[in-house]
Amino acid sequence: MQKKDVVKTNQQIGVHVKRTLILFVCSFLIVLTRHFTAPCQPVEVRISDSRAGEGYSAGVFEDRSAPTVFLSSSSETSNAESAARRHTAKRSECPEPADTGCGTERREFFSDACGTLMKYYALVPRGSDTNERYPVLYLLHGAYDGYTAWKDHAEKEICDLVSEYRIVVVTPEGGSFGWYADSRFLKKNQVEAYFLKELIPDVEKNVPTNGLRSIAGLSMGGHGAFVLCLRHPGVFTSVSSMSGILDITRHKKQWRLPEVFGPYGDDNMADWEQHSVLKLIERGSDKLLSVPMLISVSTGDRYSIEENRLVHKQLEKMNVRHLYYESPGAHDWAYWTSQLPLHVSFHAFWLKSAGPK
Repeated sequence: MQKKDVVKTNQQIGVHVKRTLILFVCSFLIVLTRHFTAPCQPVEVRISDSRAGEGYSAGVFEDRSAPTVFLSSSSETSNAESAARRHTAKRSECPEPADTGCGTERREFFSDACGTLMKYYALVPRGSDTNERYPVLYLLHGAYDGYTAWKDHAEKEICDLVSEYRIVVVTPEGGSFGWYADSRFLKKNQVEAYFLKELIPDVEKNVPTNGLRSIAGLSMGGHGAFVLCLRHPGVFTSVSSMSGILDITRHKKQWRLPEVFGPYGDDNMADWEQHSVLKLIERGSDKLLSVPMLISVSTGDRYSIEENRLVHKQLEKMNVRHLYYESPGAHDWAYWTSQLPLHVSFHAFWLKSAGPK
């Protein structure tokens, strides 16, 4: 290896180390703030990264209960050397909150696509303005679960975030092993059609939403969030995944996937690859991949961490701006509940950015 190659390699390693340190420092500041900052003290943390000559910054919302990171495009920085050049902590008096919590509504309707009754919860902000309408975040459950899972495990946490950010959170039924897909093999597993053609219209007819939507999910739901978003450009403002199964082709005989997509092989390869997040990203256009993306996974996740890292590397290779976050934990509800503030604040930021000025 020539001297200039060694220098270049060292520079690349240095950039990677700096980037890792930046994310670590940001995470540490968030945790520190969470434990030692009074509830009414807004905190701001800025980091930046480089993607094809453009930077993006992450900051912390002025959140009374749980400061969390959000992603926004920025042209202020041009390379990783300028990352973390500024972080500040600001204190101010908070006004009394205008909201009075959130209400949980359970709704159901008969789905022609799935041939059965489909149910969902809508967690809606309460306030003095009864005519107010809100953006909506669809929060998808994982395998073995149903529409009640998020409410059963994290209703209080979701309600606090709904009240704080003034958004609606909908937790829809997706089937225990529905994979948020239309199956050629299971007549009643037409979850994609149900979601787009029946669920969204029902929500927007019966829940006070303003037509802006984002989507997130855990495990199978992380897969579903990205697949629905990438297969239907323009429907969702932003997308995120917690511990997502982001490449189903790595799980050829697991979690009843062959029942939905058929046995893995030449005859069914198109179905598998058209529902693999990694494959969709590899084939995605610039416009398709311009949607704001957040991916988080725990370092102890033996089911999905490798494919999450592959997706992250592919997005980097394609110079697609996104936020990727690893932190300690497992593939369990303790981790997913801990990730809620990060994901809800991320979507709230982008939904607000897409809304009326």
